[in-house]
Amino acid sequence: MSRINPVAARLIALLPLPNANFNAPGTQKYSNNYQETTPFIQDNKNFDAKVDENAGDKDHISVRLSYMNPYTFQAPAFGITAGGPIGGGFQGTGTDATYSAGINWNRISSPTLIAQTRIGLNRYRNEAQNSDYGKSSSTQFGIPGVNVSPFTSGITGLNSTGFNGTDPTIGYSASLPWIRAETDIDLVSNWTKIAGNHTFEFGGNLVRIRDDLLQEQTFSPRGLWTFGANQTAVNGGSGTNFANNFASVLLGVPNTVGRDLNVYFPAYRAWELFLYGGDKWQVNPKLTLTLGLRWEFYPPGTPQFPGGFSNYDGSINSLVIAGIGGNPSNLGMIKKYHDFAPRVGIAYRLSEHDVIRAGFGISYQPFQDNTYAYNFPVKQNNSFNSLSSYGPAILPDGTPATFEKGFPAPLVATVPPNGIIPVNTPTLKNQSFFVIPKNYVDPYIESWNFTYERALPGQLALDIGYVGNHGVHMPLQYNLNAVSDPAFIGTGAAGQPYNRAYGITSSITEYFAQVSSNYHSLQVSLNRHYTSGVTLTTSYTFGKSLGYAEENSENSSGPDFYVDFRRNYGPADFDRRHIFNQSIIYNLPFGKGRRFFQNGPANVLLGGWQITGVWEIMTGTPLHFDCSCTVNTPGNRQTPELVAPFKKLYGVNTDFWFDPASFADPSALFGTSRFGNVGRYVASGPGFFNLDAALFRNIHVTERFNLEFRTDWYSATNTPHFNNPDVKLGDSNFGKTTGAGGARAIDLGLKLTF
Repeated sequence: MSRINPVAARLIALLPLPNANFNAPGTQKYSNNYQETTPFIQDNKNFDAKVDENAGDKDHISVRLSYMNPYTFQAPAFGITAGGPIGGGFQGTGTDATYSAGINWNRISSPTLIAQTRIGLNRYRNEAQNSDYGKSSSTQFGIPGVNVSPFTSGITGLNSTGFNGTDPTIGYSASLPWIRAETDIDLVSNWTKIAGNHTFEFGGNLVRIRDDLLQEQTFSPRGLWTFGANQTAVNGGSGTNFANNFASVLLGVPNTVGRDLNVYFPAYRAWELFLYGGDKWQVNPKLTLTLGLRWEFYPPGTPQFPGGFSNYDGSINSLVIAGIGGNPSNLGMIKKYHDFAPRVGIAYRLSEHDVIRAGFGISYQPFQDNTYAYNFPVKQNNSFNSLSSYGPAILPDGTPATFEKGFPAPLVATVPPNGIIPVNTPTLKNQSFFVIPKNYVDPYIESWNFTYERALPGQLALDIGYVGNHGVHMPLQYNLNAVSDPAFIGTGAAGQPYNRAYGITSSITEYFAQVSSNYHSLQVSLNRHYTSGVTLTTSYTFGKSLGYAEENSENSSGPDFYVDFRRNYGPADFDRRHIFNQSIIYNLPFGKGRRFFQNGPANVLLGGWQITGVWEIMTGTPLHFDCSCTVNTPGNRQTPELVAPFKKLYGVNTDFWFDPASFADPSALFGTSRFGNVGRYVASGPGFFNLDAALFRNIHVTERFNLEFRTDWYSATNTPHFNNPDVKLGDSNFGKTTGAGGARAIDLGLKLTF
């Protein structure tokens, strides 16, 4: 007991004792043994104001201002000081002050010329803080060098490996606190001119963007102490991970100590300019053409201050720092003047009941990203590691790291006068870098549609259309240091190109804008406008979406396969082949003003009721197969080998949803390092069926008072929404779906308005 570190003892005393056992009877109680109901508070303050003024016969001016500031508090499970791992350590307070203001001036110069000028401002500031923000908790517990500023206030992080993954045993998420703010200022001038059967529209839009983000993500500003098993195990012996990890905590012997440094406040500044013109041409009573052209200009963004951007240049194996030395603030990104976006629309009336419509357009996706801010030295940290796998973390003075010593003064890297930092030290070679190519091309999407519309008897409207789009130069995050040469399959780090050239094994991620995406669909809708108390909306889509990366990941995720890049092209992760939707609003024909029981007791009981419902049926989303086996080819995903036709068994829980015998470990099967033949999303998972319904009634109590009763039934049929099955070969549940949502929920509500 005398060897227990006193600071560690005080920290461990913050942890609550077990209060539950969610394990099977007779099994160990060292996990799933704590539960806590913690307060969650959400409050919102907002207001809207608007003033309209008719300044004469030709001018109308309006001014508006909106403000909203939601406040959220999630109490930590282990107490304000201890925090804890639940929710990934994201426990604390958050505010999101949002402002929106605008001035509109409309002027009717003549019956055929109208001008509109608008200036608008939108701003939000999102701040999130750990629950003990503002307190010198680390200092109070005897750990110096942590709480050196308000941003570093609170308890330092403690992670006992194996306790709860990478979540903190004590402390808060490394991302807390953060400050995110964005301000957009828009100036718009729009003109409309009517000339005969032409309606011309033209104008421009100037936008100023200010984007600020101060957020750490590695160790946290308060630091993180990581404890492993080896520090209390016999060299070469077999330690019990959980017990030895905790013993390392008790003795105060970490294997890694690190903290993030706030050297810069990353900030992105940019302009956008748009010019456009169009013509709506009524060629004849049956034919209408809509023609337009938009020019979009996105000058490369810059940091607020010199040194605020950093870009890796592989040709010289160095980091180039914006605005320092001879480096331009925009890091030399090219300006693109050729982003023209045409739009064409055609509407032709075949008869009184039939219309054909077709359209084509291009829309650009500009590069707006603060990825520059993730590179060294914009983001810096101090990390102190053990010299051997069994030793303690060593501080810069050569002594072991201890709670009592805390953190030394921050070691801040300086930028050379020429703004070029060679990546030639072990510390930098172990860091991951982002690369923004100087010749980055703005992605764009070509969209088109062809639709036939028919007015049917009974207030029904039928639409049948083909809708498609094609993404060009779509971006994804491409790891330049992944093995892409087939000659290096199975060679591990030796096959990484930047390891062969510079000794770098970490990822070097480039925003790569050279892939495509495609979507094609048949879309049918049959709608009934409100008639006799009934509104119906029916739609069906048969479609297919293809691409090289996951949804919302064309910007945030990389490909699975580098050796054979074409294997990445396949169904998108959101692709559902069939989608059917049916909705209804039905005012029951009872009560005053309706067909039946307009008076008397029946009116009191049955009058004023309305039924609504939304019914959804969809096929499943694609399955993304994985394999616990390895092909030892960094950057590439290993997938199973399909050795028999894929067979769905549709079992749930302990039964198989698909036949796992159809898959095998390719390396074990062939006796050599090779990739499996299963590509991206070759099969789909369980379908989706859901019915939401509601019943409500308005009761006019008096002329001033109205009472509304309603009941909402979510997942009214209580049909399970099964999760996709486990698709990682080697997992114990491979081929099984063990989770589901869609439990029925019923809400009752009563509202009085006056």
